[in-house]
Amino acid sequence: MEVWEKVLVGDDYLDSFHGTNITCVACHGGDDSDSLSKEQAHAGLATDPSAGTDGACATCHSDENTGHSSSLHFTQEGYWTRIEQRTGLDRSSPDAQHMVDADCAKCHTSCGQCHISRPNAVRGGLVSGHMFKNPPNQTENCTACHGSRIGEEFRGSHDGIPADAHYNMGMNCFSCHTADEIHGTGETPPHRYDVENGPKCETCHPDVLTDTQNSQHSIHTDDVQCQVCHSVSYKTCYNCHVGSGLQDPSRLDFRIGLNYERDDLHPWKYIVVRHIPIAPDSYEEYGIDMPHYASFPTWEMATPHNIRKNTPQNESCGACHGNEDIFLTPAYIDSLIAEGLMHTEEIEANADVVVEQLPSMGLPTAGSE
Repeated sequence: MEVWEKVLVGDDYLDSFHGTNITCVACHGGDDSDSLSKEQAHAGLATDPSAGTDGACATCHSDENTGHSSSLHFTQEGYWTRIEQRTGLDRSSPDAQHMVDADCAKCHTSCGQCHISRPNAVRGGLVSGHMFKNPPNQTENCTACHGSRIGEEFRGSHDGIPADAHYNMGMNCFSCHTADEIHGTGETPPHRYDVENGPKCETCHPDVLTDTQNSQHSIHTDDVQCQVCHSVSYKTCYNCHVGSGLQDPSRLDFRIGLNYERDDLHPWKYIVVRHIPIAPDSYEEYGIDMPHYASFPTWEMATPHNIRKNTPQNESCGACHGNEDIFLTPAYIDSLIAEGLMHTEEIEANADVVVEQLPSMGLPTAGSE
């Protein structure tokens, strides 16, 4: 965005509810008295008045603000969960807090960074002349941050890979991700996949759960994540944090692994997995070691946003069963280690995710594994 676009307050805003009922200084501070110099008028100015748990928005939108203070956008709890697991440090550690503040917290967002401006992580700037956008702008807000994977997959930006079926139908982020989910409920989940009111395919496709006409559904529904059959190749990161000499930050891939944390929200045996950008030396510049690096997988469940009804792996039984090209196998892990894209410690870390024995061609009965 041009600099002037980032700061220009438009006439539409001045005529809006907020523009006509709330003064600039009511939210931003400063002094709007006449005959002041620029420096005097801007003294004490808050560039992001919605930041924090008691920001300007909380005055009128207390319910949303209460939830937001527990949301992952605000707490960054997902980062803390993994940092504590791999390092053995807790958030009271000054070194860990410094690292999170310096790097992870760059992705923290406030109310204004979703509804008024682009997030600071992508260099900010008013989206539409200070107009309050409800819902936020999918391109300037949502995929401005969640773009390199989700945005590109959803819109079909990768050569030869079509856009998500939902995108082609005119749906957007908020068709599945509701305000209640994004704002938070007052309870902080440890990870994004632990959000109780997150999107579920069966919300819009309930018939799949009882579909006896489609053998793939009746056999696999309980044990196979929907994306296993209905996603296509998605972006996976390998050596982003492994070393400055490596120049291959991501690849398009598709891998099926075992679900190492089966629970009520994620009951399946087989899931699609994505390698996360972590390595034993990722925190080295902050003087933090990872003695428990191998205690947690580096291949985690993925939910690619490139859903298709028909995909290569659901063309036939043999397209998936016995097809080692789409499973996370020991041989595939070894090949990535040989390329320098993974570390030997990751063999142990992913022991519960790797598929040692591929599903055979024998057709199981409904509900079996």
